[in-house]
This record gives sequence, structure tokens and C-alpha cells, in this order.
Amino acid sequence: MRQRNARRNQRWRGAGFAFGAGRPRVRGSAILSTVPALAEPHHTKLAGFQEVPVVVTGGSGQFEMKIAPGDGSFDFVLSYEGIEGGAIQQAHVHVGQRNVNGGIVVFLCTNLTPPAGVPAPPPCPPSPGTLTGTRTTADVQAQTTQGVSAGELSAVLTAVRNGRAYANVHSAASPGGEIRGQISRGHQGDDD
Repeated sequence: MRQRNARRNQRWRGAGFAFGAGRPRVRGSAILSTVPALAEPHHTKLAGFQEVPVVVTGGSGQFEMKIAPGDGSFDFVLSYEGIEGGAIQQAHVHVGQRNVNGGIVVFLCTNLTPPAGVPAPPPCPPSPGTLTGTRTTADVQAQTTQGVSAGELSAVLTAVRNGRAYANVHSAASPGGEIRGQISRGHQGDDD
């Protein structure tokens, strides 16, 4: 343990930090921004009972997203299984509070033809499936009645940070969505 701490302290000293009383402090003209900022995690579990109207299904899923420092993009992992409504049609992020359907603001995947002006998202894998990706301002579609302009990722992230966005997966038998989950701050498992 001591050797590991000594090696770590040596790396930090090389970056312009000094140590005393067990706490690092800046020495000289060290630039703190050389330490990479951390992505901001958000997640949800998806279930049919969260859909509006409720869908009785054995389907379930998880959605995790990490907002990049500077709010210019987010990385995500969407996984689902047990979808009972046939082929997966599409998956999205919507702006909307619990028990209310909101407009689609970001396509995660689709096996249908996306609306004009929406960058072509990847196809949705069959159930069980996992999809990963990155979305940017270019992927945000307008929901003007909800205050979101095309390309306005900041508005989507404001909704996410305030618990007013959800992810869902649509199937052939449930085109309005078979499973859904309200996105909340933290890593998957933080609230389990």
C-alpha cells in the first residue's frame, strides 16, 4: 500500500502537485484542468408497468447514459430482454414526467424509417439485445411545444437532470412503447 501511494504521489509531483499533511496542494503553475473531468452518470430500469398506458409484459431493460463534460454529447448503453410484442421497432429518449407521454427528442435505434431531418440511427437489435452509442446535438429533434428546438441538447440534458426524461423501447404489438423507465441521476444500482 505504501509503495502504491508513493508511486501515485510521484506521478502527481511530476504534474506540479506537492504533498503535506496528507493532502495534495498545487505547487508552481500547475494547471488543474489537466486532470480529466468525469462523465455524469444517469440510468433507469425499463418495465411495462412504467408505460402510459401500462403494458403487461415480461419485457425488461436498462438504460445508462454518461453526459460528457461540457454537455456536448452523451454515451449510452441500452439493453433489453423478454420483449413479448414481436419485433423491436425503435427506442428513444423522450422529454416527459412520470405517467405522461412526451415527445421523442433522441432516437437511440430504429427498424422503421426515421422522420425527415433525423440522422439515421442504427438498427435495433432483436430481443435480447444491447446497443451502445454516442448522441450529440445533431441527434436532437425538435419538440417545440415542450421547449426543445432541433439540435438543443442542453434542453434535453436539463430535462434528464430534473427527472423529466425517459427512455423506452417500442415493439410491433406495442408501437407506443412496451417498456419504459424514467431517467435518474447516478449509476445503475445506486438506488437498488
